[in-house]
Amino acid sequence: MRSRHKLVRLVRVVLSNVRRSLSEDQAAQVGKRLPRLFRRLFAGNKKSGETQLSIQHLDELVDTIYMEDRSHQHVLFTSEIDTLNAVILVLNKLDRFFGILQLNVFRYPLTQELRQAAIEEAV
Repeated sequence: MRSRHKLVRLVRVVLSNVRRSLSEDQAAQVGKRLPRLFRRLFAGNKKSGETQLSIQHLDELVDTIYMEDRSHQHVLFTSEIDTLNAVILVLNKLDRFFGILQLNVFRYPLTQELRQAAIEEAV
């Protein structure tokens, strides 16, 4: 990405949607693992009464992010594939540097799909 602003928006969108899929305790565990900048992006613009997402699979997270992005004037993603690639990249990098997937707060299918995507990317 050439735009730092766009990159920050992308990471914030992924992290805030991940946060919405976690309980308060799970979100606190993830937040403790992240450095301050990422913690701010993770917390995002949390609104009271915000609906919690029930995300069990990677495609559900991608669909949620893509559809939410379509509702904004300045879209981040050009397609669902673009969204999928961004989600995988962000979450795998955060796991690599901060070990967020080892916290066992994400649904098992989502964790397995992310690990499989990392393996396929490496091959």
